[in-house]
Amino acid sequence: MYYIERNPLPDTAFLAGSVAEPAAGEAVWAVGTYAVGQEVIRPALHRVFRCAVARTASHTLPPELDTTAWADMRPTKRYQPFGPQVRADGKLVYQNQPLQSTTADIEYRLQQRYANVVALFGTQGATVRVQVYDQPGGALKYDKTMGIKAPATSYWTYAYGRRGLSDRILVHGLPIYPNAEIRITITGVGSQLRSVSQIEVGKLRYLPGVDFGGVQYGVARIPKAFTARKTEPDGSTSVLIYGTSYDMSGSIVLSGKQEDTALTQLRGLLGRGAAYAPTLAAGYEQSLLFGILKSADVARDSVNLSSVRFEIEGLPT
Repeated sequence: MYYIERNPLPDTAFLAGSVAEPAAGEAVWAVGTYAVGQEVIRPALHRVFRCAVARTASHTLPPELDTTAWADMRPTKRYQPFGPQVRADGKLVYQNQPLQSTTADIEYRLQQRYANVVALFGTQGATVRVQVYDQPGGALKYDKTMGIKAPATSYWTYAYGRRGLSDRILVHGLPIYPNAEIRITITGVGSQLRSVSQIEVGKLRYLPGVDFGGVQYGVARIPKAFTARKTEPDGSTSVLIYGTSYDMSGSIVLSGKQEDTALTQLRGLLGRGAAYAPTLAAGYEQSLLFGILKSADVARDSVNLSSVRFEIEGLPT
């Protein structure tokens, strides 16, 4: 079982050329007059706030302190694909709100230390391109472009068939540098929709057992939709559909000598969002999952053999 240990993303990690903050359509809060429904951003918090009670220049408290008049809605566009995020109230939350554009490509230029993997979820557009420079603005050391939709093999598949879609992309084996620049670009043609819901950049790790028994056949992936229902007084019901994913469960076989190491890693992964891949073998690309490790039962099956029964709850991507 592989997972990504995400590298930190401080403000300084976003290099010139990345999605801006404020981005197009975003306005920075300043003391002034605001009508109900207006939205502003607080760059220091990377959050978007919506006015719930009209405000004038006499109200000088910033939105995160004026909680009766402002609602904390979501992260800024720059930070949308890098959930979970900390809200203004201090709570860690995950929101599935894809970053989208029909007018320009989506590009991030990230300053990274020893990152060797990039994972993207919810991709739409023409291609995904990943480039690695040995330092910001330095020499290009890696360049890979992948199509999001499989090319048509005939006129019938072009006009009528359903072509393969790679909305989850894992790019591993990147060359590592102590001060690298990693560029991630989702491209499109004309007004084509470009979209990404989650980006993970960091170090590819694995649970012990990859070189022994590893994830066993029978791993289950259960697709699911995330919904919320509300029943009105008149009996009508509205259903909000806000994302899809799948849960994954299975077993890992490992040497008994590796059990302690596995337990330490598993404790560190429980209860936090991370990208998981059961294997790097061909044919499992769409098994890439962003989710929370809910449980991992470890058993010593014999003197030299242990097993882990894991369950991962997928988050909407």
